[in-house]
Amino acid sequence: MGQSVTSEKKSLFFRFINGVEVVGNKLPHPFYLFCILCVIAVALSVIFGGASISYMSASSSGGGEKMVTATVRNLLNRETITYVTENMYKIYYNFAPMMMVGLLMLSIGLADQVGFFSALIRRTILGARPSLVFAVVSFIAINAHIASNAGVLGCTTVAAAVFALLGYNPWLGIILAYAAGNAGMAASIFAGNLDVLISGINVSVCTSLGIDPSTVHVLEHWYFLIASLVVLTVAYTLITTKFVRGFIGEPKDLSLVLGKETEHELTPVERRGLRNAGIAAVLFFVVLFALCFPQDSFFRAADGSIVPNSPLLKSVLTLLFLFFQITAMVYGRTTGAIAKWNDMPKMMSKSIGLVTSFMVIALPASLFIYLFNASNIPTVLGATGAQWLKEAGFNGLLLLIVVAVMTCFLDLFMTSGSSKWMILAPILIPMFYAVDISPALTALAYRIGDSAMNAVAPISSDVALIVGLLVAYNTDKDKTPGMGTVFAGCMPYAIVTIAIQIILLCVWWVFELPLGPGVTLFVK
Repeated sequence: MGQSVTSEKKSLFFRFINGVEVVGNKLPHPFYLFCILCVIAVALSVIFGGASISYMSASSSGGGEKMVTATVRNLLNRETITYVTENMYKIYYNFAPMMMVGLLMLSIGLADQVGFFSALIRRTILGARPSLVFAVVSFIAINAHIASNAGVLGCTTVAAAVFALLGYNPWLGIILAYAAGNAGMAASIFAGNLDVLISGINVSVCTSLGIDPSTVHVLEHWYFLIASLVVLTVAYTLITTKFVRGFIGEPKDLSLVLGKETEHELTPVERRGLRNAGIAAVLFFVVLFALCFPQDSFFRAADGSIVPNSPLLKSVLTLLFLFFQITAMVYGRTTGAIAKWNDMPKMMSKSIGLVTSFMVIALPASLFIYLFNASNIPTVLGATGAQWLKEAGFNGLLLLIVVAVMTCFLDLFMTSGSSKWMILAPILIPMFYAVDISPALTALAYRIGDSAMNAVAPISSDVALIVGLLVAYNTDKDKTPGMGTVFAGCMPYAIVTIAIQIILLCVWWVFELPLGPGVTLFVK
């Protein structure tokens, strides 16, 4: 009886997620959908043009607070129209996801074509239990956000190729890495750029209010982040194994993305290629370490640090490109896959084919992101939500949970984590401080909500990229992936993330555990 109830619940959830995918994919092709969204953004700006709200905004650099008035801007004006017509090529070619993935695919595509990934996988994790593979990808993807979007997108692109070579559906690798990297932004082993921004805003607010800012530092949430990393890695592994893999389905024809069948047994020349590539990889990291070792290294921050914010972490995309380029080149030359040096640029040019569908979608997507932000609608929406929280009348732990849930909603329309917190912090920090809740705990409630919905945010600039990757790694000619595929696949991770981190928040509250070094939950 219990088993049938569980099966029924599972089937209901499957039907719900399937419904999300079906409805989502009933929408027009992403190219046309973003065109429609451009029209909607302009229409909303005309309808609500002039609507405004005043709020206190904090600085991320510790510069205090200032009163700001956010006004919805009518986009049908001479300045906006002439800017778009004169700079359309800049809006398009400066679209961050396209620039990042375009560069990375040159080297990842080369590594795939010369057989480096295939040989490496057959030498290492071929035959490993799926749960182990999912756990490793989850762990790496969650931590990838330390290097900002470049790390997450790089991990997602590599996961697609790796899953295909392992015989899994590459869509599963794309969804898992993208969802874990975005929904898991309130979990990590080290502090990252977001920690720098959040703590800087906290210092600004605390200083302006006369609150001791000594407990709002870069590591203010470190203990909670590490605990979340462990729990979410396990949770993502389980949900991928028990649910998402079945939802995505097994690959129908891997030859569509692999090109040819590969023997499992390594040949002597492949072994030699891996050995030489391994030597090249070691030398690469030795040189990188040597460049980072001096205190005045150009890869270090001005204060000599590397974590959480330094040129090294900001250069991760370039370093990933160089790493895959060098190891693939050495492997290809050893095995003969790159018979002549002129073969390498030809192979790299073929790699661009993997992102051509994304480049088409990116045209209207980049324009929509520009128009929506230029209208100032996201900022007005965020400020309105902050005012609502102030007047809601909740308190204590319940208010913390309400903050997390409301931030989830705002995240669907305003994806920049630091921008939302600049608006919310001057309202929430003093409101919570008045009932003896520390600024760090207030910021944590916000971060929990801000991270969970990232993977299903419809206005994220990365959605177009993920749809493009799904098209490039499609193993079923009868299926056409769309935004519904992305949101349906990522939704279980978003739901699990918010549920788990709210539970962890409750555990921290009940046992009054420290959030980070010297950081308590309550004002003593």
